[in-house]
This record gives sequence, C-alpha cells and structure tokens, in this order.
Amino acid sequence: MSQSGLLDFVFPSRCAVCEAQGANLCQGCWEVLRPNPHKFERGPVTGLAATHFSPEVSKLIVAFKDRGQSALVHELVELIRPLVFEVLQYREIVYLVPAPSRAENFSRRGFTPSLLLARAIAKSASNARVMNCLVPGSSVKDQVGLTSTQRQANLSGTMSLNQKVSQKPCFVVDDVCTTGATIMEAWRALTVAGANVVGALVVSEAKPAAS
Repeated sequence: MSQSGLLDFVFPSRCAVCEAQGANLCQGCWEVLRPNPHKFERGPVTGLAATHFSPEVSKLIVAFKDRGQSALVHELVELIRPLVFEVLQYREIVYLVPAPSRAENFSRRGFTPSLLLARAIAKSASNARVMNCLVPGSSVKDQVGLTSTQRQANLSGTMSLNQKVSQKPCFVVDDVCTTGATIMEAWRALTVAGANVVGALVVSEAKPAAS
C-alpha cells in the first residue's frame, strides 16, 4: 500500500462541507458551491467575489483556514476560476497582494490563507505575480465579533509595506470580504506607497452586519 493510501486508510478524508467520507469536497456539495461571480464595493475599492457567502461557503473556508485542510486550496482554485479570468483581462503584468495574517493566526495555522489563494490564482494567470508585501500592525486585534465600525477602527492605519510598490497595478487578495475593513486598509497602505490598486479578489462576499 502506498504512503498516501495508508494515510487515507488511517485518516480517511471527509467532505469539508457535509463531512461525508470520501473526497475533500463531495459532488453534491460541489453542485451547491457553484461560482456566482459578482462585483462589490467597499469604500474606494471595487472587488470581484467568486461567490455569495453561505453556510456551505463558510464551512469550506473554515476547513481550509482553521481545520488543517490546506489541501482544499485545489478545490478553491476551481471555485475562484472567475477571479483568474478577471486577472487575464489585463495585458500587462499585475501583482496579487495577499491580505496579511496576524502573527498569532500564522503561528496557529502555519500558513497564510490569502497567500495560498494568491499563488493559486497566479499559477493559472500567466500575467500575474504574487507580491507578499503587506505587514500587519502588532496592535491589531482579532476581527471576530467586532462591528463594522470597530473593525475599521481596529485596522485603520495599521498596515505597512516591506517592499516597493510604486506604479505597480495590484489586486488585493483575501478569502472573505464582510465590512471591507481589511481590503480598505490594504488599499490605503498600497496607494500611499504609489501603487495602482485596480481591485480586490475574494472567494466570497458577505453582507456586513449593522454597526
């Protein structure tokens, strides 16, 4: 038995959404998770989301980010295919800038979800380059449970850059956009440094709750 086969026998994979034993994402859940690409706006940023947020999308992203199923990036590549098409509309080289993770989240997960997504998009878009240049502020708190106003205050003015971005056309990449606090702060940091932020690319857009 191969090593991968032995691992499947000892730790059988399960669908990230319905938890049925088998593939990382079963056929039935694939049907539910069909892409529904749409534009959205948050402050000065216009973005493209591959899906509308739903319980199924939430389970997929939680499994990818927080349940150790980073291999789901392969399924996410298919889900975010519309984002690849958006990048390919540009004839010039464009830069995919992943939203940064807090140090605590990186230590817990061992990876930055938005960076994996940016790399996945870049593999399918020949004119894309990943530029992991955003650095989160040390005073940023976890966004979970914060209102729209609190999220914006929590992130305002906190991101900095670790490389030059002047004159570069950039997309901010993230998993979910709710209030837009993250992509707006990324837009601010990049724009101040002279970048041309042409938009944001996210797996899913969720309507923000009332402040």
